[in-house]
Amino acid sequence: MTAAFDFNTAMLLLASATIMVTFLRNGAYWYRMWRQPARIHDERAAVRRGEGDRGSLIIHYVIPAFQEVEAIPLTLASLKRAIEESEYRTTVTIVTSVHDEPQFEGERTTRIVAEELCADLPNARVIVDHTPAPSMAAAFNTGMRTIAEQSSGSATRSFVAVYNADSSANIDSTQALGDTILAWDYPPVLQVNHSSLRNLDSMTGVGGWYSQGAAYYQTRWALGFEFDLHRRNSSPTRKGPLGHSYHLKGHGLVMRLDTAMAMGGLSTDTPCEDLELGFRLSLKDVPVVSVPVLEDTESPLTPAAVIAQKGYWFSGMLDVVNFHSLQPEQKHVQPWRFELQRAASIYRSAACFLLAPVPYWLLVAIAGILGQPLLALPPVLNAFMSVWLIRRALRKFGSDHRRLRSWEIVSVPMSVLLWSMTRNVGPIAYLCSIARHPGRVERLRAVHLQHIEESSVRTGGPNISAPGGA
Repeated sequence: MTAAFDFNTAMLLLASATIMVTFLRNGAYWYRMWRQPARIHDERAAVRRGEGDRGSLIIHYVIPAFQEVEAIPLTLASLKRAIEESEYRTTVTIVTSVHDEPQFEGERTTRIVAEELCADLPNARVIVDHTPAPSMAAAFNTGMRTIAEQSSGSATRSFVAVYNADSSANIDSTQALGDTILAWDYPPVLQVNHSSLRNLDSMTGVGGWYSQGAAYYQTRWALGFEFDLHRRNSSPTRKGPLGHSYHLKGHGLVMRLDTAMAMGGLSTDTPCEDLELGFRLSLKDVPVVSVPVLEDTESPLTPAAVIAQKGYWFSGMLDVVNFHSLQPEQKHVQPWRFELQRAASIYRSAACFLLAPVPYWLLVAIAGILGQPLLALPPVLNAFMSVWLIRRALRKFGSDHRRLRSWEIVSVPMSVLLWSMTRNVGPIAYLCSIARHPGRVERLRAVHLQHIEESSVRTGGPNISAPGGA
């Protein structure tokens, strides 16, 4: 009896500590999501009052597009509206792949559809990337180099923006970006954030229900974490050895042209090219400025595609261990800071991504062992609160997402709950693949191909980008 009492007491103490930590962490997310609409509104008003030479600034949108026949029309339509409502000069360069060319007469590929759409969009064009392995990084680099070669403007007044082919621009996107650039006096790097709910209505059936949970959780990450992280990273008073540009996302990344060229664009040697670029920029103490606007993008439609996507992202997060060979000159210049930042990156990206569901598993297990179901309440509460706060934020931002149907008031949080407890399946699958593919290059190629193949069932083709998110 004493042993049983001691065991039960130990389990209750463990559950209590886990609940406390979980509420502190989730509470921070809830607070940020609650405040986010008002903060972005205030920041947008502040940069709107900024003054500068609007005529000297030019924004070059670079859109990597691989198998995006269905997605690209909606993307260009929303971007066109944003450009037309803006005071700034813009160009649009869509980069398709030589591997996405017609295979038979009459086939409508991404390039053909994009060329038709560009006819109605001023200063828009399509170029073809001939890189052997299609990737967002390679396509962006091709677009960036083409712009640099043909641009007649100042490289310090020209900006290149990575724009996903499955995104919807806010009508204020281009104006907000230009205003922010002027207000911050032409900063080297900016970040546009986004929700991940554009194709929610295409997520049908049981598999689509599961995918909805992933889409909402990715949006939770943006509203509850990324905006505030970028604010801290852009603070001129930030102290500490990790520097400013620790966290970047390829989607929505904006760089001054001279900075982009000096950094060599995005790395094609690692899956998370955005994480690798942020790592290098951080060693140079380059800040990241958050643009006060929220866009929308698509998420994978099926469980297999979601799991493959997260496994691909995790492969890039874990590949930080190889940065010493990818960036030998950086390690040589600042060895102690390089190693400290690499360790922090592995912990915050890979370890947290892999271990994030463990507290929830622990609470559910203890609740079952002790027969006290209320101990499993925190993950359920987090799911309902996250959906409510995300929907509230979308309304505040003026989103046109439809209202939840009556049954979705319960079903959507339940999908978020299931995803929150299984979101490390992709990372676990990648760790298991190490036994099948012990060689780094072979393993990364395999996970990349799986990501492309699985995500090809989503509307518009695969999402070949790798944003640094969870």
